[in-house]
Amino acid sequence: MIRPCAVVVLGALALLPLRALDPAESSRVSIAAAAARAVGSHDPDPFTRNPDWLAGPFLSPSELALISSHPINRAVDQDPRISVQDPENLPLIRLNDVRTRFIDDRLQESLRAGAVQVVILGAGLDSRAYRLRAPLEKARVIEIDKPATQEMKKRRVHDIFGAPPPNVTYAPADIDREKLADILRKAGFRPSERTFFIWEGGSMHHAERVVLEVLRAIAQSAPGSRMVMDFAYEDDVARAVKDPNSPQRRYDAAWGEPWLFGVPRHPGVEAFFRDLGFELLELMPVDGPVATRRYLTHRDLSIVGQGLDIYDPALITVVDLTIR
Repeated sequence: MIRPCAVVVLGALALLPLRALDPAESSRVSIAAAAARAVGSHDPDPFTRNPDWLAGPFLSPSELALISSHPINRAVDQDPRISVQDPENLPLIRLNDVRTRFIDDRLQESLRAGAVQVVILGAGLDSRAYRLRAPLEKARVIEIDKPATQEMKKRRVHDIFGAPPPNVTYAPADIDREKLADILRKAGFRPSERTFFIWEGGSMHHAERVVLEVLRAIAQSAPGSRMVMDFAYEDDVARAVKDPNSPQRRYDAAWGEPWLFGVPRHPGVEAFFRDLGFELLELMPVDGPVATRRYLTHRDLSIVGQGLDIYDPALITVVDLTIR
């Protein structure tokens, strides 16, 4: 049975001239996210700097050419204090500042607590296996992504490092068509070992069926395993996909990666994840006061992009979950 708000989302999507991402195409959404991290990594203030210092090196002119329609393409080489004054760039920069640091913090905490596997879904140009080598030295990292996007990543890794770290396994796969359990099994995943899962910038781009299947599969992992993901709420997704001025329409959908799924507000986020087998540890809207204070407040107490009027109808929340 499809929930009422899901009908609204599906109805709105029916109005869109959607195109599917060609299997030979790399994900432009993942490139734009890396570009935003690159901009944030140049912030002169260590209080608000994005720690992904590899985001810039991972972006060659070929990757940036694919997102030429978005102003974040040009911001990569700008002074970040100028970049954050663009109302189209600021939401993307702030989002990636918050979720990169939130995930990094939880990952390292989980490794100290005994996690020995890290699984990154929709890995894109994620650089954690390469810039966090010391904390991850004794952990196995499995990166899952569509083949074309993963080939792009492998080319960039080869150009920068020559070869990936020995603890990294690439798993080319499409979770829209393949079961996560099968993908993990083929990649040598050990279900009895404590694991940290990352699903960053992914859930909103898949149908509800796929999202629920992925979450249920992860919930079968060893007790004490954790997952950090981000999501949008269902009603926000419905509003964004109907709005021709939303970034979700102008960029994501135009690039063949439309928004399809949102977490229902009722009976609540905690109940949604609990029914799937998770316990909620922390829930943090990226535009909320906690995220702003923790990740977006400069040394002088000003805020990243303070005073700029921005528009993003589908705001993102990051959540830290543990397997019950």
